[in-house]
Amino acid sequence: MTEEKSNVVYIGDKPYNSEDLSKEQIRLFNKTLRYQNRVEELRDGLEDATILHKDFSEKLKSSLANAETTKAMENSKVS
Repeated sequence: MTEEKSNVVYIGDKPYNSEDLSKEQIRLFNKTLRYQNRVEELRDGLEDATILHKDFSEKLKSSLANAETTKAMENSKVS
């Protein structure tokens, strides 16, 4: 049994035989694939950056609060 490789590509939910596309259409199709993948990578990176930003902000606030508490305690001992 021989397996046939499908040369059908979908553009906007419409099937096209890749052999019927011009070189320019194939080039543009490949660019759309490349940039769609890049969009997904950037979304992933943005999600990670947002989580890390929140985490570091909370750590900074906690550190500042601890420093203020320590300073207040030190000041109360001096009195």
